[in-house]
Amino acid sequence: MALVLGLPLSAAASGAVATTAATVDPSKPCIERANAIRVIVTNVRKSKGMITVDLHGDKPEEFLKKKKKLLRIRVPARKGRVEMCLPAPGPGVFAIALYHDVNGNKKFDKNFLGLPAEPYGVSNNPTIGLGAPKHKQARFTVGPNGTTVEIALHM
Repeated sequence: MALVLGLPLSAAASGAVATTAATVDPSKPCIERANAIRVIVTNVRKSKGMITVDLHGDKPEEFLKKKKKLLRIRVPARKGRVEMCLPAPGPGVFAIALYHDVNGNKKFDKNFLGLPAEPYGVSNNPTIGLGAPKHKQARFTVGPNGTTVEIALHM
């Protein structure tokens, strides 16, 4: 996905491992936070490694670009379904890209052709072909009462 999608990525229940914003506890219920994004990751095949989630803002030209994310969190993977709560900086339009870092090396691994070697997903679950999804395919709105986004992992 990284080469195919250009994904510079790095998300369920028992605590954040790393962030690029202020310290975040994604296990805290979303109902206790304004502008919260409840993220549900489905199709997690193994309870191994980390789910890495990047939150992007409403600048299509910055979507999936290295060092342009608003927030990155990593949480332990759990087979089946992983849930977390991300803090949006305020109401607005956002997009999420994530991957299952199965081997825990904090990288989105690719094969020799540059194709994804680890499961990945994007908000709104757009059909992903040979190119990266566009921001308009992945965007969603967060209001003051928050929102829920469900993302299925693909391989």
